[in-house]
Amino acid sequence: MKLHIRTTLAGIAVLLFSFGCSNTTNAYYNTLLLALEDRSINLTVDEIKNSKADLIEIKAGVRDTAALALAYIEDNKHKWVSGDNAVLTMHHGLITNTDGLKADLYFTGDLNNNPLANDPFSSQRWKRKVDIEDVGYGLTVESSWKVEGEITREYIGFQVPLIKVVESVSFPDHSPFINLDLHWENTYYFHQVTKELMASKQKFSPKGDEYVMVYLSRIVREMDKQGAAK
Repeated sequence: MKLHIRTTLAGIAVLLFSFGCSNTTNAYYNTLLLALEDRSINLTVDEIKNSKADLIEIKAGVRDTAALALAYIEDNKHKWVSGDNAVLTMHHGLITNTDGLKADLYFTGDLNNNPLANDPFSSQRWKRKVDIEDVGYGLTVESSWKVEGEITREYIGFQVPLIKVVESVSFPDHSPFINLDLHWENTYYFHQVTKELMASKQKFSPKGDEYVMVYLSRIVREMDKQGAAK
């Protein structure tokens, strides 16, 4: 594991143990360590339900499916620790920063206009600046957003009614990537009733991995509401 990941985990431990109840904190931190322990996951509904930390299932490119554990929330940004030796920071579900990847996303600008934070269900356009390691700084990414329709998908054996939102991304014509596809689609799936984000498929760089994520804890909580998580 890289030194900066160890440092991040140590910092998370300090943050967690600075909070009140030691039993809850210990359980939270142990869950986080379990999520990091094995990159191939097969979590049961009970394991997800009993976790003190929210969990996300993630598949990055051709790698095995892994788990991310929610470390903490700050300024509407959720910081998740991954079994891929990485830390992903997300703003309302959009990846905005990473630590521990081959080419990290250092910065994402104009988050006040992030459609996922405002109104993801209306057609709109968004420009944001990004800084990406070994790619460039101050790059302007343009995207258009639209609702594609209502669908139902199965997660953990549970049928979830969803609203599919598609973001069409245009990456700037940056010379190192003249032969790469600079256009792709990110997809976000919201619960039809609660409007909570349940899953997504996104990438932030033309040469980077595509991240397919499922919000396991959110789905299990919804199963509980429906009496299906017993």
